[in-house]
Amino acid sequence: MNEQQMLHLQAVKKKKRRKKVLPYLFILPTVLMYCSWCYFPFIKSIVLSMTVSNARGEIKKWVWFDNFIRLFQDEKTWKILGNTFKFALMLGIGTLMVSMILSLLSVEKVRFCRVYQTMYALPMAVASVAASVAFKQIYKAEGLLNAVIGGETNWLLQENTAIWAVAVASIWCAVGSSFLFLLVGFRNVPLDLLESSKMDGANGLQRILKIMLPCASPQIFFVIFLNINSSFKSFAMIRQLTGGGPNNSTMVLTYEIYSQAILHGRFETACAEAMMLCLIIVIFQRIQFRLENKLVVY
Repeated sequence: MNEQQMLHLQAVKKKKRRKKVLPYLFILPTVLMYCSWCYFPFIKSIVLSMTVSNARGEIKKWVWFDNFIRLFQDEKTWKILGNTFKFALMLGIGTLMVSMILSLLSVEKVRFCRVYQTMYALPMAVASVAASVAFKQIYKAEGLLNAVIGGETNWLLQENTAIWAVAVASIWCAVGSSFLFLLVGFRNVPLDLLESSKMDGANGLQRILKIMLPCASPQIFFVIFLNINSSFKSFAMIRQLTGGGPNNSTMVLTYEIYSQAILHGRFETACAEAMMLCLIIVIFQRIQFRLENKLVVY
């Protein structure tokens, strides 16, 4: 091999190495940003959950699992966990029921159908903070709700009604996106199946239960777990409407993390609760993946 061929071979190898490195250089900024905003805070939270820190988050002492033991020995923690699961169940079932009824009413394309479809989907365009301000006025003792039913209850200041009031407001905000997902699922049901079932004598309810729901099961399954997972991270509504009160009746895990870290400067407690929330979400994700093969019809 002469010198010219060797130079050509070296140039080809150098070009190949450059082609291998170039894609990694393009994604490097994204990887760095992702690590800075996701992985580093997650690892820092794990570290802080096993320490005692000051109000600035500086580590003062390692206590390992003592923070978790202290939390599980506190009755307030169990009440907060109960509120968290209760709120998730209310939001998941309530949003599914309301959005399913609205989507079933909107399946058939009739005149002016786009008008009420837009009205049903409109809540997804409203910011949760703006919606919470409106609902706060509705729930007041002299608000719209009491004017309609003729009562005098301040719905956000009663322990037995506060979480239901927050759940209704959250359901209203979540209905828009869930309605669109389910509407797409129901409209993808083959028309020949519906027509043949009609000819076989199936009524409207039978067509919904036996044909439309199974065919739209991927969208239904997605909406259920989407809203349950979102409910575990609910913050704005609770912050604006009740602030976790009265008497911690609406205190969920997400707002408790904010309260401990930002309002009280207890970063070790907040990080330990964040790890608990992370574990809960991971468990629900695993349940979702397990149930998908059994409940979803593709």
